[in-house]
Amino acid sequence: MVPELEKMNNIQSEELQALIQRIINSGVLGRSRTYGEILTYLADCAVNGNSPKEIAIAIDVLGRDVDFDVGKDSIVRVHIYHLRNKLKTYFDKFGKQEKYRLDIPKGQYILTAILATEIPTDSLSITGKPLKREAVTQWLAGIAIFLLLLNLGFQFTQDESDAETYTVASSSYIELGPWKEMFDDEAPILILVGDYYIFGELNDRGDVIRMIREFDVNSPEELVFLQEMGVEGTEKYFDLNLNYIPSSTAYAVTQITQILLKGVDSERINIKMTSEYTTADLANNHIVYLGYLSGLNELYNLMFAGSGLAIGSTYDELSNLNTGEYYVSSSGLSGADSYKDYGMLATFPSPNGYQVTMIAGMRDESLNSIVQQVANKAVLTEIKTSLDLDQDSSVAESSFEALFEVNGFDNTNFNSELIYTQSRDPAAVERLFGGN
Repeated sequence: MVPELEKMNNIQSEELQALIQRIINSGVLGRSRTYGEILTYLADCAVNGNSPKEIAIAIDVLGRDVDFDVGKDSIVRVHIYHLRNKLKTYFDKFGKQEKYRLDIPKGQYILTAILATEIPTDSLSITGKPLKREAVTQWLAGIAIFLLLLNLGFQFTQDESDAETYTVASSSYIELGPWKEMFDDEAPILILVGDYYIFGELNDRGDVIRMIREFDVNSPEELVFLQEMGVEGTEKYFDLNLNYIPSSTAYAVTQITQILLKGVDSERINIKMTSEYTTADLANNHIVYLGYLSGLNELYNLMFAGSGLAIGSTYDELSNLNTGEYYVSSSGLSGADSYKDYGMLATFPSPNGYQVTMIAGMRDESLNSIVQQVANKAVLTEIKTSLDLDQDSSVAESSFEALFEVNGFDNTNFNSELIYTQSRDPAAVERLFGGN
């Protein structure tokens, strides 16, 4: 038996399968079922004492032909690399209480299970580098957040009569939307801002000529991996230690903090980038996500747990699971003056009872519009009325979703229409985290 396979002997098959299912349910493997299928395949091999070859994974899991050339096509190695990172993400964020930790040793195609108590608690990654990346992005984001909070603090220290006016204004939203739970207690409110990793492209002189965003490259480690794999063109890419947020997100944060949360103690409000999000944040805060649908990252499965909507072939497309209708953004299309864009609102309780509210647009136009709509009492009343028609109001008010269609011309929004509402089953979120 291969020595590493012996590390599977300390976990029962049923226990291993249950752990794998929790990993899949957590959402860290993404929308594609491929990673879950590879993980299950490797687990079956480990239980049976087999060490699969690269060609076996290509044929048995990825559906390649028997003449597949592993020397010319690195698809298996790429998938294993990403799966290894996704497993690390699960145990770092969602699986800290797991008895066993699964891993895929570098250079091999086997799955190991190690008792969590046997894992050294050092501060280094598998590369020997510190786990915490000191990036320019974080420094700049820290300054931006500090300035925003400083601005909020200034607003909250206005004279008493002015503060009372804002408190009354905020109270008008308490019974009309996803904000009721946040006003009912003194728990902290965390605003998560969708951000993106970007890298530079160098010219022959070594100068950065442009910055690039690729949805499949979300960290410096993934960029280095593509370069090490020899992917064509990546030799010109350079890690700038930068992330960015869309301009509409800053506007969204301002709308939420200055209108909907006006009157809330400023010490309760914190802001963080989604790239820095942890499971502990969900466990200890009311959450408000602001950003693009494509910026959800680890929050993707949380956003769509129990939803009647699903992401289409791109993040600029949603489908209605009940009717089959598609909602596709035309914002940003070359040569198009008029456009349609879509923004989604979802709110539901977290497993710990805090409220999670997700406000996401496909593009800038819909994000700018939807934050205005959730601050519009008439629109919130319309949502509440539509949900109350055939749903338990106590459930509908705390767990529902809505979709808005935005129409515009020449980068200017002209109207926004509520086109879809549906209540959500709060138990779907609990199941995502392994609940019954």
